[in-house]
Amino acid sequence: MERVLPNDEVKKRIRGLAVGLSADCDAPERDVEKIMREHLAGAQRLPFVGFVTHKGEWVGGFSGYKDTPEFLKVLKTAEETPHLQASKAVRKRIVGLVASAQKAADKGDWKSVMRAAQAAAKTTGRCPERETLAEVVTKARAWAAEQLDAAVRMAGTGGDLTEARNALSDVKKMFGGEPEATEAGLGLKALGRLSQIVRLEEGRSPLVEAREKEVRKYEGTRWASIFEPAKEPENEGD
Repeated sequence: MERVLPNDEVKKRIRGLAVGLSADCDAPERDVEKIMREHLAGAQRLPFVGFVTHKGEWVGGFSGYKDTPEFLKVLKTAEETPHLQASKAVRKRIVGLVASAQKAADKGDWKSVMRAAQAAAKTTGRCPERETLAEVVTKARAWAAEQLDAAVRMAGTGGDLTEARNALSDVKKMFGGEPEATEAGLGLKALGRLSQIVRLEEGRSPLVEAREKEVRKYEGTRWASIFEPAKEPENEGD
């Protein structure tokens, strides 16, 4: 499997189909052993692979090596099993959420888009409409990323931070409970600290040690860069 799982198509398909669980074949968990004994009785060649629903219903599986084309066929069978398809009621619900999300996206109402996605995530079952909803959510996250990056650029100019704060506040408000809101909250804290440093620097030399401390504090995030001293604009003709 180590030669098959890294394949881009396999990764894409399996990511949208299942959550992986690796078990020790010599000492598997009791539930795993029961499922495999019932459905792959007599299997002797590794790996032992099984697909089950979130309720533990058997979908399919195999033992022994399969190359990439063969494994993709297994995934296709699992994807099409009735056990994993959304019920009529769930699909109707998803259709409504997609329509709502698309209208919200047209208005730039990303909060409603994320609410629709969160509501859909509470349901189970595969249906094409989930992919459509995912595309709308991708647009929402792209907008948030643009706002976060714009806040970094605005902070880097050394000017007023009001617009940067407003951008982050919008992201935090629209993406409650999502990683983007957490990132925006972190950015607001960074801007607050930057404001303190800038005020202390007025009429003085840059507080190099204070800035370096914040760079270390925010290392690995987009916010570390805002503590670099603002660059003087280059004069034309230099």
